[in-house]
Amino acid sequence: MKKIYVMLCILALVIIIIGFTNRSIADNNIIVNSGQSIQSAINSAPSGSTITVNPGTYSETVTIDKNITLNANGTVNLSGLHISGTGATVKGFILSGSYPLQLSNTNGVRILNNTINSSLNGIMDSGTNTNLYIAGNTLHGTDPMYGNNIAFEGVTNNAIIENNSLSGAELGLLFDVPSSNNIVRNNNIVGNVQLLHPGDPIKYEGTGVYTIDGSTNFQILDNNVTYERDGIAIQQMHNGTASGFIVMGNTCTKNMNAIWMAVSNSMISNNILTGNNEGVDITGTGNTIKSNIITNNTSVGIALTTKTSTDSNTVSNNTLSGNGGNYYTAGPGTVIGE
Repeated sequence: MKKIYVMLCILALVIIIIGFTNRSIADNNIIVNSGQSIQSAINSAPSGSTITVNPGTYSETVTIDKNITLNANGTVNLSGLHISGTGATVKGFILSGSYPLQLSNTNGVRILNNTINSSLNGIMDSGTNTNLYIAGNTLHGTDPMYGNNIAFEGVTNNAIIENNSLSGAELGLLFDVPSSNNIVRNNNIVGNVQLLHPGDPIKYEGTGVYTIDGSTNFQILDNNVTYERDGIAIQQMHNGTASGFIVMGNTCTKNMNAIWMAVSNSMISNNILTGNNEGVDITGTGNTIKSNIITNNTSVGIALTTKTSTDSNTVSNNTLSGNGGNYYTAGPGTVIGE
């Protein structure tokens, strides 16, 4: 009898342990159904949890400030997302509005496979954001005269932005303050903003990938950019200069300027630039322009401007044909090569 009692106690203990284990698993895998609150689930979720949201329209703007994964299971419409802190992942949602997805002072946030329709900024950050991963999203601007598909209004370092589809906004991807060590790779960027003057030779407005002076060590790789005023651009807003850029493997067609940059000590290579007004338009020093295919650009293939006599750029092994002019140079510096 005593042995039976002991065995029953052990069995009860095992059941209790299993029960707690299952409860722990359940607590870290939370389901939200239509009519329930996503925010309530986030508020009660421990760090490291996965919250799965089932199909439906959720008329709430959700704030995430902890390390959780928020997954859409099927078609899930959400009014908006605000993300701060470290480690959140958001995947598979449909968002719309003026500022549907906002990031502030984040680290290690992942934005994956969402559909975002916005009249202003589809994804926008502020503060300082590091180690962002934005991939596989479809972003469309609903008012082509304004806004940006992705707007980095804060310092953004060590980000990877890849395999996204960006269209319908004034700017596809904007880095509006000096930032560093970012990779922009394999995105498809299409502008559609036509000016209101049919006789103007500049048919399109806006920019595909836009950065400003003071930015360093960007890799802009294998993107397709069409129908923009400037396909890939670095604007000199102040007295500084962007530097350390690698612009490689991009295809830019039917833009006003395919690559338009004020930049130093950078590499522009293996790009296909065809059917634009200008192929490459660079102001700066220490740049290498090589192995690009630059064809059928109505004004010029390669334009180089230098500001001082010590400026020197290298041009080599490019294929140029059918351009209004293959080369244009201005300024007191030196061009080495072809």
